[in-house]
Amino acid sequence: MHILVVHAMVILLTLGPPRADDSEFQALLDIWFPEEKPLPTAFLVDTSEEALLLPDWLKLRMIRSEVLRLVDAALQDLEPQQLLLFVQSFGIPVSSMSKLLQFLDQAVAHDPQTLEQNIMDKNYMAHLVEVQHERGASGGQTFHSLLTASLPPRRDSTEAPKPKSSPEQPTGQGRIRAGTQLRVLGPEDDLAGVFLQIFPLSPDPRWQSSSPRPVALALQQALGQELARVIQGNPEVPGITVRVLQALATLLSSPHGGALVMSMHRSHFLACPLMRQLCQYQRCVPQDTGFSSLFLKVLLQMLQWLDSPGVEGGPLRAQLRMLAGQASAGRRLSDVRGGLLRLADALAFRQDLEVVSSTVRAVVATLRSGEQCSVEPELISKVLQGLMEVRSPHLEELLTALFSATADAASPFPGCKPVVVVSSLLLQEEEPLAAGKPDADGGGLEAVRLGPSSGLLVDWLEMLDPEVVSSCPDLQHRLLFSRRKGKGQAQVPSFRPYLLTLFTHQSSWPTLHQCIRVLLGKSREQRFDPSASLDFLWACIHVPRIWQGRDQRTPQAGLGRRREELVLRVQGPELISLVELILAEAETRSQDGDAAACSLIQARLPLLLSCCRGDDEGVRKVTEHLSGCIQQWGDSVLGRRCLDLLLQLYLQRPELRVPVPEVLLHSEGAASSSICKLDGLIHRFITLLADTSDSRASENRGADASMACRKLAVAHPLLLLRHLPMIAALLHGRTHLNFQEFRQQNHLSCFLHVLGLLELLQPHLGRGVVWESGAEQLEGAAFALQNYRKSSRHLAAFINKFVQFIHKYITYNAAAAVSFLQKHADPLHDLSFDNSDLVMLKSLLAGLSLPSRDDRTDRGLDEEGEEESSAGSLPLVSVSLFTPLTAAEMAPYMKRLSRGQTVEDLLEVLSDIDEMSRRRPEILGFFSTNLQRLMSSAEESCRNLAFSLALRSIQNSPSIAADFLPTFMYCLGSQDFEVVQTALRNLPEYTLLCQEHAAVLLHRAFLVGMYGQMDPSAQISEALRILHMEAVM
Repeated sequence: MHILVVHAMVILLTLGPPRADDSEFQALLDIWFPEEKPLPTAFLVDTSEEALLLPDWLKLRMIRSEVLRLVDAALQDLEPQQLLLFVQSFGIPVSSMSKLLQFLDQAVAHDPQTLEQNIMDKNYMAHLVEVQHERGASGGQTFHSLLTASLPPRRDSTEAPKPKSSPEQPTGQGRIRAGTQLRVLGPEDDLAGVFLQIFPLSPDPRWQSSSPRPVALALQQALGQELARVIQGNPEVPGITVRVLQALATLLSSPHGGALVMSMHRSHFLACPLMRQLCQYQRCVPQDTGFSSLFLKVLLQMLQWLDSPGVEGGPLRAQLRMLAGQASAGRRLSDVRGGLLRLADALAFRQDLEVVSSTVRAVVATLRSGEQCSVEPELISKVLQGLMEVRSPHLEELLTALFSATADAASPFPGCKPVVVVSSLLLQEEEPLAAGKPDADGGGLEAVRLGPSSGLLVDWLEMLDPEVVSSCPDLQHRLLFSRRKGKGQAQVPSFRPYLLTLFTHQSSWPTLHQCIRVLLGKSREQRFDPSASLDFLWACIHVPRIWQGRDQRTPQAGLGRRREELVLRVQGPELISLVELILAEAETRSQDGDAAACSLIQARLPLLLSCCRGDDEGVRKVTEHLSGCIQQWGDSVLGRRCLDLLLQLYLQRPELRVPVPEVLLHSEGAASSSICKLDGLIHRFITLLADTSDSRASENRGADASMACRKLAVAHPLLLLRHLPMIAALLHGRTHLNFQEFRQQNHLSCFLHVLGLLELLQPHLGRGVVWESGAEQLEGAAFALQNYRKSSRHLAAFINKFVQFIHKYITYNAAAAVSFLQKHADPLHDLSFDNSDLVMLKSLLAGLSLPSRDDRTDRGLDEEGEEESSAGSLPLVSVSLFTPLTAAEMAPYMKRLSRGQTVEDLLEVLSDIDEMSRRRPEILGFFSTNLQRLMSSAEESCRNLAFSLALRSIQNSPSIAADFLPTFMYCLGSQDFEVVQTALRNLPEYTLLCQEHAAVLLHRAFLVGMYGQMDPSAQISEALRILHMEAVM
């Protein structure tokens, strides 16, 4: 057995026997402390030495116990220094102290020298023995003699007392005390008249020669003699003390009661001893409840007069307060309810704290005596609130007694349960208002300010209900999650984070899931604080107990991350409730600005995604709900918050939102929002796009990156618009080279790729920040045209794309386009002058009515401003430089394709279409049906050219990639070996353009390798490489 188990059993014995059945206590006591037998011994297992079962600290605890057998056992075989140590300890009962002093007397008789050597301060020890004698302890006289033998004699004991004349006493008073015999008073005397002699109501100058002191001394002598007989147990006691108290009560109840109290207040040197003697008598006869009640009534009546505003403090008032407190504490109440009512009244009228403390002690004594506690909960709450307001030190003592009584007995009031009482008090806590700021609500229910008492109540709640919400769920849910408003914003009690921590760490999973259902259910209360609710849900996912017993090793590189579990098990309707909580929290922060609300949404987004983990249908329900809310609320605060949340959700899960929601296309928050899931991949694409390494592999990587970016520009334009500043920055620092270096280092192809991207992003470039980034890229192109205008013949394709983009952009944002052209009018005029065959550019400049270089020099600022205004207001969209081709114009080629009988005819038509599509790739859209038919042709030349034209059409407009998916899948499953080979050769490029169906394509290619006669592993690897852009940069 471990020695700590022995110590624990001894400590349990020091607490005393239980109230109900003490058989087990007696059995344990007989085992370790048998009567008239030696104490049991024990030995250490490793050394076989005798173990010290009872160390000094445990013996001291045994001495403080009320069990006599423990006290006797602790005092056996004590050394002198141990005796001296124990006698100086606090909290030792009088009986145990008497035994200690007796053992000290025995030690003096046995070995006085050793004992005297261990005493450090004899004065202190002598005074300590005297104090213990005043407490009522006996013994220690021999020890006290040893201490005082070597000390100098005290002055007050050796010198004879000399009577001193008091200033208020006549000169003959000393002779009266010395030579005059005191009057003997008895119960039959007129004690009321005696009181009036001692304390005259109105002092008469004619009576100045007479002194009240002899009468007062006679009365004190009579009271003292009766008190001595009561202490000795003499039943034949004349009742002079009772008669004195009755006479005093009669005088106080008369009209002259106030004058009598004031006279006693002035003659406090006579009144205080009398009141002290009455109190000593009351202590000696506690069974006389009538005397105790009358004495307490007299004390309270006198205090009522002395506590008046015009009365100064004095010794009498201080003594009466002390005696009233002692009398109240010693008096047992008839019932608990009466005591609580009296305590509530005392707190309501702000009576003296000593009176309140004495009443609390009386209630506690009544509760501990086993009195039934059948009190309505309103009275209990009122008393506890009052004690918290005055910060009574007896609050915890009353709570212990009250909760012990209500836990043992069945109360007819459910609200009297300890958990209900504590939860109700905590629920009423409110943070103190700032100094000088009135309550914003201007009234309402009065809220108690618990202050330091909240910690005590939280400790009680933790002890009574470790799960925090299992006893009274509705009340405790409001305690944890209720929302309070004050000073313009919600207030959070200081204890709430601690309670939420207890709840998540100590509750069972059924309790946690039940609370989650309450917070996210349809019937949830709108008064719940969204921040507290979301914090709790987040804590449930990250509570350490979830991962206890799990494999916590970090996955190695390349093996993926540990999969998150659906801890909360949130269903579809509950996801909508979670979204509403996030929106409600963001709405409360809207007064701090949109940035603060958006950052709050970003912080809560991982919680929402964690609840949707592995459930794409849940994300779709959330996005549908947010889209409906945006349409319902429009541009209101709630509508903007819904848009922010939908945007953040889209940035993290873009694969689920194809096509992009229409409401997001008009949002300007994507450029300044948080990171996106695809940011790293898009950065890699853009970096490859701007790579100008002089190698064939670099060109191929740039072409692949261009196709990937074009696909993003169609499928996810918002994600690419976020990176326009990066693209603009990569165009800088290239136009300082001569044209030969500019073209040989592939800078020209980079500019062409960027212009192609801008063409696809044109519908979304009409907004502030996005247009600034696009204009910066156009300025880079304008600088290139300005520097290389002498080589414009080699820049024909670049110029055509540039002019087409400007012309199309006029239809979206005429003012911004005209402003850009006005700014770069000079290089455009120079380019048009040097290249007279650039008809499109001349038509654009003429149609826009731009001022020429010479005219701009001669005109004044006012005229220039008018010209710019007129140019900006021209109907620029009427200038049609590139009329779109119609089906009628393409009809001859379509007929030739459909009627082509020979391979030569088909190749001729396809070659013509190929030549036209190099300048106008949009015409391929008219031949998509014929191209899909020819992609499975048995003729290799026709089939290859059809695949090339189809991929060019898809590259020009990536949104139509899915239209060719059935044909491509048919080609992969064809019985013709050559058709399958052609499809596999084009698989990587088509997979990049149709990446939303990449899994289906690659799976079909894998099946070809399994069941066919060819190996598609090289094409599949190349497709995966292009998808991830994992080439060496």
